[in-house]
Amino acid sequence: MTPPATSRGSARGIVAFYWNAQFVRFLAVGGAALVCHWLSRFAFNAVVGYAWAIVLAYLVGIAVAFTLNKIYVFPLSKRPLKFEVSFFFLVNVAAFPLVWIVAYVLGELVLEKYVDRQFALAIAHGIAITLPVFANFALHKLFTFRES
Repeated sequence: MTPPATSRGSARGIVAFYWNAQFVRFLAVGGAALVCHWLSRFAFNAVVGYAWAIVLAYLVGIAVAFTLNKIYVFPLSKRPLKFEVSFFFLVNVAAFPLVWIVAYVLGELVLEKYVDRQFALAIAHGIAITLPVFANFALHKLFTFRES
């Protein structure tokens, strides 16, 4: 049995929304920001505990991600810079509880039982920071950096 035409059309629209060069650029600059975010956590962890290191590293990731997205992914945005910065920050801060909880629970309460603590925390943090990718792209494309 084939799904109704509207379902097929909706599925095609969703695929087209993500399956394009702009999303690939979003993933690339997001990857660069995630690397900065992830690596900065180690530096912050040298002076603060794991939970605070995640928070500070998240802010580094947001700053890098905004800059790279503005230049390489959404250069045609017509929004005022103040709006873009504010909304970008809000979208990413809204995703933070999920990232923090997954990083903390997965690292401190799950993986640490099976592998070295530092390795567990690194893996957990790496997994957690990848979770909001699809929602963030949609929100930034449709609102933060809207072209019209």
